[in-house]
Amino acid sequence: MRNFSPPVFYYHSVAPGLFKNWLLRFLTMKLANFEQQMAYLENHNFRSIFLDEWLRIRRGQKAGSGKEVCLTFDDGLLDNWVYAYPVAKKHGMKFTLFVSPECIEPRPVVRPTLENVWKGECKEEDLQALGYLSWEELKIMQESGVVDVQSHTMTHAKYVCSTNLRGFYYGGFKGYHPILNANPDLRATYMNDPEFEKRLPQGTPLFEEISAVVAKKHAISREFFREAGTLAQQHNLSDEAGRSNFEKAARQLADDYGRVGNLIESIERDEDFRSRLVYEIVDSKRIIEEKLQKPVQFLCWPHGDNSSAAHTLAKDAGYLATTSGKMLREQQQMDRIPRLAADFDNGPWVNRMKFHYKIAAHYHRQPYYAIARMNELKNKLAQN
Repeated sequence: MRNFSPPVFYYHSVAPGLFKNWLLRFLTMKLANFEQQMAYLENHNFRSIFLDEWLRIRRGQKAGSGKEVCLTFDDGLLDNWVYAYPVAKKHGMKFTLFVSPECIEPRPVVRPTLENVWKGECKEEDLQALGYLSWEELKIMQESGVVDVQSHTMTHAKYVCSTNLRGFYYGGFKGYHPILNANPDLRATYMNDPEFEKRLPQGTPLFEEISAVVAKKHAISREFFREAGTLAQQHNLSDEAGRSNFEKAARQLADDYGRVGNLIESIERDEDFRSRLVYEIVDSKRIIEEKLQKPVQFLCWPHGDNSSAAHTLAKDAGYLATTSGKMLREQQQMDRIPRLAADFDNGPWVNRMKFHYKIAAHYHRQPYYAIARMNELKNKLAQN
């Protein structure tokens, strides 16, 4: 058969159910679905590979059999250690783990996993899986040969990048990045902070954000935020009408500030942006290599945001390839890693068939490939 580079699937969180108090719980895939996928790969004689082997196949330096897949996890979440690692190992699979050094559990801890449950050493209901991985847990996984740790940049942050007022904060995920940017010391431990969502006042204006590696930071006027806060106190934000009136007034305030050029307090200088890029891309590589005593050659861009400039800096720093993310036109480049979502939120039968379809279509097996091409064409026509 023709030699295609193997599909690269991505996941984030894997757990028996959603974490009730986690703002990013929408990233969690049900453990039962993940185990079904691992069993599917094992039962159909697929072999999971790390990105170094994937890249050799992609470059034509090694022949692929059509039975390879590459599994990747983003963010370095604790449940990857507690649930995904034992299940993948049980089914003879391995995966790449992209981590951000500023999002590593600061305590030197090694927490129980499903393996401890299987051995009768603890009960499954006693497992704690909400949080980030520690360096000690990463070291164990790396040395096991089941996991390969690579970079997800240093901070995984997003920053305000324009004066585009996109909404207002009333709790929930929308405040995630603004709160962390104002409290960077919480980046690795925010999941354990019961007051996290209260750290941003109700009604706070929210401006357009983008990944830390793409755009220069835009500092919105502190005086504007102060006046907007005063406006918020003058309205009942628990009432829909009160919110509507407040938002109308706050948007008018933003327009007034913008009209006279006072909405932006400052924009990051070119040299500062360049230094921050080095910190995100180069220093994250160095720290992971020092902590785990292994080479870091692959970079996954958080949120999918990236640029040609950031990619070039990564290549100059010694990375062999970076994810293509939202740079869809670069997916065919040899030093880019196109990825497919695998964390489906479906019932068992749909989960199994969807996983099978994605693998078969990727390897141009019929009729799956023809269906995939028709879907691509339909999507392109819908966009025009």
